[in-house]
Formats: sequence, C-alpha cells, structure tokens
Amino acid sequence: MDYWQNIEIPPNDPEIIRINEMEKRLGYLPKTVYKVRELITRHEVCHFKFRHHIEKIKSSISILKPYYAPEKIGSNHIQHGENAWKQDATGKSLLGQQYVWAIKKWLDDLPSGENPQKYDEALAKTIHQWLGDKNDEKVRLVQLLISRMTWDWPLFEKLQVKGEFEKLEWQISRIDICHFDFPNNLDLLLRGIGQMTAIDNWKGCGSFNSEIVEFIKKELLLLSDRMKYYSDNKTNTENPIRAWLTACLIKTLKEQIGEKQPLIEF
Repeated sequence: MDYWQNIEIPPNDPEIIRINEMEKRLGYLPKTVYKVRELITRHEVCHFKFRHHIEKIKSSISILKPYYAPEKIGSNHIQHGENAWKQDATGKSLLGQQYVWAIKKWLDDLPSGENPQKYDEALAKTIHQWLGDKNDEKVRLVQLLISRMTWDWPLFEKLQVKGEFEKLEWQISRIDICHFDFPNNLDLLLRGIGQMTAIDNWKGCGSFNSEIVEFIKKELLLLSDRMKYYSDNKTNTENPIRAWLTACLIKTLKEQIGEKQPLIEF
C-alpha cells in the first residue's frame, strides 16, 4: 500500500526521502511493524477521536505491535449496511444512519410501511424542511450525498457532473460521520443543498481548527524528543525501528495541519 496516502506531499519531498532511507537501512521487518505503520497511514487529524488514536499509535510504536488490527478500522461505519450501528459504542454510526434514513425518506427511497428501528421522526421532519421542494438537480445532489455517506463509490462517481454546483459537490465529497464537526457540518450542508448554494467556512474531511493545531504542535515537539531518544539509544536493537515509525508519525501529523517547519533531526 502507499503508506503516505493520507497526506499531500510534493514529488521528491526531502523529508519523505530521508524517512524512506531510514526504512531501507532497517532491512527485514516483521509484519507487526508494518501493521503499526499502517495505523499511521490511517490516521486523520479531523477524526473526532484523533487524540485517542495518537496515544494508541505511540503505544504501538513502543511495543512494536498494533493496538488494533488496521484492516478492522471502520468496521462499524454505515458503509457496512443499516445494522452496522449496532456494534458501534460511540453513537456516531447510529446518528449517521438516522440522517441517511431521513434523507432517503425525502427522496421517497425508503420501503413503504413501517420505518426502520431507531428512525428519528423529528430529525426527518427538520431535514425535509431544510431540503424543501424537489427538483432534478437537488435530487441528484442529495443522492450524491447519500452515496458519499455510505461509501458507494461507483454511484458517487456516476452522480458527479461539476458545472454550476461543482463547489457544493466538492463539499459533499468531504462529508463523513467520523469528522470532529459532525453532525453540525452535515446540517449546514443539507441547508446548502436545500438552497442550492455552497457553504462558507466549510469544515469537512481534512479540515482542522485552532484547537487541533495547538494540540498537534505540542505533540510534535514531544514526538521529536522521543525520536531523538530512540535514535541516540541504539543499544536497544529495536530502537531504530521505533525511530523510523516515530518519524513517520511526525511527518504525517505535520503535513495534516500544514506545518512547514522541519521538525525532524536526522
């Protein structure tokens, strides 16, 4: 897999080159180490549990084993069907599914008869007021939103036309139930679709606020000290591996908040 796929970097980024060189010098690495590396690839600062995830990744680096199987991340997301919320302890999946049901109701896309378990009538009424009357373009945008929220990527690609509503389409593409500002950002987006107008000051996937930036900058300093410790204490033969993984985490967090200052000493 592309271990840098969760950040945007220019070609021949010098820090990436150095970090990749660190990896090459390590030689053979067990699968558990690459599972830890995959956890870093899956990290996003816009996730509502990003602080918890960083702590777990740091612990995983310390023991060189993943705290959680990377392939199971997102297993309770609504992309896995209408019953995925039953296994989710955070309540995010249930709330996301309730929004999906309510939006489908506006589309007349729910089976007739009894509503699903946990269907929220009050939420549905509010959403229907926000969306207002139907027209072809509004219906398309709402279908695009549903496909994005449920990760139906073939349908999502098919429904994009850009043109007049390209900015609103882009905002739809950045919505997800795991975002720190969900469901506030979804409420704004539904109002925007109802008015066929993009939202100002949009907070979607990949976004961050001043509180997140402040936390990450402090964390980067701590991680830099930890990497220096691992690099300087090579009597433990596993410390170079920990130094490489820590460098990967530093680079990932740094890029995700747009920090430009070099924070890694090689």
